[in-house]
Amino acid sequence: MVMKVLFISGSPRKRSNTDYLLEITRSVTGGDFIKLSDYSINPCNSCRVCLKHKECIVKDDMELIYPMLFESDVIVLGSPVYFNNVSAQMKAFMDRTWCIRGKLRNKIGGAIVVGRRYGIESAITAINAFFLKHEMIPANRGVCGIAFEEGGIQNDKEAINATKELGYRIKELGKIIVFNQF
Repeated sequence: MVMKVLFISGSPRKRSNTDYLLEITRSVTGGDFIKLSDYSINPCNSCRVCLKHKECIVKDDMELIYPMLFESDVIVLGSPVYFNNVSAQMKAFMDRTWCIRGKLRNKIGGAIVVGRRYGIESAITAINAFFLKHEMIPANRGVCGIAFEEGGIQNDKEAINATKELGYRIKELGKIIVFNQF
């Protein structure tokens, strides 16, 4: 059985620092990579129809992403830090998963954020709260990279090593959780 890993980038930049770290973890685990900026995702309109019908009535590219989430054993979210939190793209994605709560239960989650020192912890907390809301299992506390300029993350050796360790931890948990289904 092969573990299915989905990497989701919330960075709107091409060749972003966030994508760089996600790709390092992906080199350890394998898996698919999507960039939220390549999709049209509208914000949640708080209509609450999903509470009754168990699906979102907003019709956009989230309909393409939901099946990818369901098929995955592991979901790794990566985001730059904007205004002390995840990017707008990542936040819209996270909000739009309210309608599928309970359907990601026991999947493994990984968090990677990149910022300029301040706000990193808030972004990691937001991603880990997403995992916990969905009853997912965070692989670790998350990876925090320090960078601002394009390519600057390549100087953060600690973050690069941490992304590799995240990949190894995901594989370790996969052996325990995915392959030993109770």
